[in-house]
Amino acid sequence: MKKIIIAVIVFFAGQSFLEAQPYQQLLDWQIAQSKRCMDAVLKKDFQKAYELFTPEMKKEFSRDTFAIFWNLFEKKAGKPYRIFNSRIDIDNEDTNLVTIIQSIRCSNGNWDIRMSFKGSHLIDGFYVDEFKPRYDRRAYTVPEYVNADSIKVRTLTIGKGTDWETDGTLTLPLKSGKYPIVIIIHGSGPLDEDGTYVANKPYADLAWGLASKGIGVLRFTKRTRKYYSAIKDKGIEITPDVESTEDAIAAFNAVKTFREADPENIFLLGHGTGGMIIPRALQSLKDVKGMILMGAPARALPDVLIEQLEYVLTLDTLIEKKDAGIKLEKLRKQYKTVTSPMLSKDTPSEYLLLETPPSYWLSLRNYDQVQTLKKAKKPTLILHGERDFQATMKDYALWEKALIGKQGVSGSKAIHYPLLNYLFLEGVGKASPSEYAIFDHIPEEVMNDISAWIMSIMKQ
Repeated sequence: MKKIIIAVIVFFAGQSFLEAQPYQQLLDWQIAQSKRCMDAVLKKDFQKAYELFTPEMKKEFSRDTFAIFWNLFEKKAGKPYRIFNSRIDIDNEDTNLVTIIQSIRCSNGNWDIRMSFKGSHLIDGFYVDEFKPRYDRRAYTVPEYVNADSIKVRTLTIGKGTDWETDGTLTLPLKSGKYPIVIIIHGSGPLDEDGTYVANKPYADLAWGLASKGIGVLRFTKRTRKYYSAIKDKGIEITPDVESTEDAIAAFNAVKTFREADPENIFLLGHGTGGMIIPRALQSLKDVKGMILMGAPARALPDVLIEQLEYVLTLDTLIEKKDAGIKLEKLRKQYKTVTSPMLSKDTPSEYLLLETPPSYWLSLRNYDQVQTLKKAKKPTLILHGERDFQATMKDYALWEKALIGKQGVSGSKAIHYPLLNYLFLEGVGKASPSEYAIFDHIPEEVMNDISAWIMSIMKQ
């Protein structure tokens, strides 16, 4: 049966989208009832939810049956903790048949709670379905807290005239003027300009979120993605500088001359290993206003990686224990080779962590990112998700100890978020790579913290 899906941007605001006023009043009532029901269910007040059912529904679905049903659901879905989307489904052949759909985030994924109404304000059906986002992963929808009409997008050439020339995307406030600019430096892996991880685009979130608060953002495709074949064909040795530092410098020099950039207020934002590496760029860039580190390792990268890989391989849902043991043994041997004083440029990559070439590991020898950044005396905003298993709260504590307080760097600040993971997306329970496949946006709270800190540094 063909259906009409009506998307409601502000679901409970009572905005009219049907002309027939009596019908609209009933629909508003149904919306309110569905909200009351979900509030009761999430609090496990099944009696209150049961009172909102039709008499026919009560006969088929008693209060006790409802409680059993919901507890069984939680065993599969995990703990529910937030409604992140709401919409209405109206049958175009029978407009009395209305389904209110509320999407909830649970620790094991997202689910749709469907409450149906048949011409009254009482709930006639209650169902759960696994959430299937209706979006094209190649496309991008801005977070709800962003006013896309207040933002403009420009293209900027980075590294013009070099072998690594690339186009960057500048996301700016619509009104004319000069703006502080944040340059995003990627985390690990050959990432695109949006920082796409499975279903999520955290760098696009940052760009649109910060631009909506008056801050320009420059992002670009990582060199190791755009020029992967050229790097391989030319036999270029991969180092952290080839991967990130050189492009950070080129991006800074390009954006500094852009007519709408405030050249005195340009910030570098490093995510993950990007945050670990970009302090190296400060040796060539004296005019950077400040640094933003999001989930950046503070310890030696081999130590962070082996801890991360050991964690992932011990997750019950990812790999058989026998296979995990074999892989762990191999990884630990690779770790010993990477950290051995015998490591040389001739060591085969297959003997090294992630089969990354020796040039990369040798370049990191004797590199201390914490002290490098501290000596640069650049104010730094340290952001970390407590559920980040790729760079843990151990790393956060090391950054905080070195940069905050009397012995630190003036203007620096550290913030951690209990529910956020490596991608700065919300979750609960034990973090897993599988949650990167759950579509979400970086919370507005993070945008507020970044923009407030930038404004405070600009006033100094």
